Amino acid sequence: MIQKNLLIIGLLSAPLASWAQVDSVRASTLPGRQLAERAYNSGLASFNAQNYAAALRSFDQAIAAKPNFTAAYSNRAATRYKLKEYPEALADYDRALQLEPGSYAGYFGRAQVHEAQNQFTEADQDYSAAVQVKPDYALAWYSRGVLRFEKGDYKAARDDFDSAIKSDPQLAYAYHDRGSANQKLNDYRAAVEDYSQALTLQPELLPALLNRATTERRAGQLALALEDYDAYIAKKSDNPLAFNNRGSARFEKKDYAAAIADFSQALAIDAKYAYAWNNRAAAQLKLEKYAEAAADASQAIKLKPDYAEAYLNRGHAREMLRQADEACQDWRKAAELGLVVGDNYAAAAGCAGTAADAGTEK
Repeated sequence: MIQKNLLIIGLLSAPLASWAQVDSVRASTLPGRQLAERAYNSGLASFNAQNYAAALRSFDQAIAAKPNFTAAYSNRAATRYKLKEYPEALADYDRALQLEPGSYAGYFGRAQVHEAQNQFTEADQDYSAAVQVKPDYALAWYSRGVLRFEKGDYKAARDDFDSAIKSDPQLAYAYHDRGSANQKLNDYRAAVEDYSQALTLQPELLPALLNRATTERRAGQLALALEDYDAYIAKKSDNPLAFNNRGSARFEKKDYAAAIADFSQALAIDAKYAYAWNNRAAAQLKLEKYAEAAADASQAIKLKPDYAEAYLNRGHAREMLRQADEACQDWRKAAELGLVVGDNYAAAAGCAGTAADAGTEK
């Protein structure tokens, strides 16, 4: 996701000093307004240098010198957000919006604070207020789209990404995330187009390459998917998901030995990757390596005890190893966990009982 940076308001221009040619008199302290502006500008410099503690002190000074200093409240809120002082950040955004009602930047910043505290309804309301005030605010449309995507409302998310792209056609992340919304909505053609446009705008946006590969695989375009997986792995070889997903594409292409190599590499990177253990078990089954398949499926179950597919695969392996009772238990357990085909295998093998009779394996 795009890193969403809070708006930092620009430097204020300091008033020109008035100098006498002779016998000038200088006050020992600055007037309140000048002191506030100097502290504010110092706060901005510290913020941009990521020295948030110093920025906070400066914004405190600016507000003390000028209690109705809207920009200082807004930027102190942004600083407190960076420091994860969320209640205090909310209070500052509330004050800034009292002083300047209808500030789109204030609504956006407060939405981010709400989101950081998992206050998603409030965040959605503030993002909505921001785009109502500023309809071409691409980052607010995008951020609300991300929020709605994470809630599972993929159509609403796609609509927001549409608006973000309309407001800023160069926003690569909006194309990427619209692609993900389209993928969730099973519109694979549109998803591939969006991921491709994201890569055109930002060639190093590697998640777009990986997600395009997955979309192509789901659309049955295995050759294209494998090309994209290869390109991704050539640039980033430490992501177990990429090896697992390329292994899945190779499995679907019936290249089981290559699939096993990919699943093994995924496990070399992350030995606790339950899905790769199960997927390798499935590939081992295809190559009639039943003992290895049973061992891999057992490891997947150890890591994820509710993994129905792993129980199903281990059942197949145990059947071929002539462990009939254990195979029946695994198939019944798979059915108990929601994979109803497990009961079909159990019935075909003449297993006694039903899924309801299966006990939890010790």
